Amino acid sequence: MLKMQSEMLLTASQFPAKSNDQPQRDRYCRLIVLRTSDLLGSASGFVRGADIVAGQILMRSMLEDLIRVLWGTLSEENAQHLVQHGQDEFKNVFRVNLQEGTARVTDTDGLDQSQRFLEEGTLKRVVKKKSVETMAKEAGALGLYNVCYRFASLHTHGNFLDQPRTDDPIDISAMLSALGAISKATGHICIRWLLGRERPSDTELLELLGVH
Repeated sequence: MLKMQSEMLLTASQFPAKSNDQPQRDRYCRLIVLRTSDLLGSASGFVRGADIVAGQILMRSMLEDLIRVLWGTLSEENAQHLVQHGQDEFKNVFRVNLQEGTARVTDTDGLDQSQRFLEEGTLKRVVKKKSVETMAKEAGALGLYNVCYRFASLHTHGNFLDQPRTDDPIDISAMLSALGAISKATGHICIRWLLGRERPSDTELLELLGVH
């Protein structure tokens, strides 16, 4: 079922938008649908208790994408911020490696121009970083952040190591159901925006997540 859902999301990433007047939000929705499809496709093979931790880590990534797309579809500026933030993060990683000497920039003669490249300011941030918690609050999804995202973060950061492995089908089914619900909600938000320029209400979002 999750594999089929992943393929449907992949198809949805190619849906034409209702109009061409919101390009940043449209672009971000397609990027998130595609990413969710990839993550869900990976999770579709989880059938053992030993996979639960990996499932929790993927769940946290998918929840973050869900919160971000809820915030990103609020405005063109928000969507642009998210796209630019990703580029800023790449620049930051590259800058750190240049400073530490684990990367370098050379000219056509093979001469090291790393310091000059750093001084030019090309790798400076363009947007001020906004936390996932702030985005959740502004998008009206703080409950989702506190109840779901925070708990999934325990596994992601290795702060919940004493949970025993379990091969109980109920536990595995619960994890797979949660992943399916999150991807369903994300896909619904993106597709509804692309095709109808609409956003789900809080009640509709809770129903999609199966927590109403």
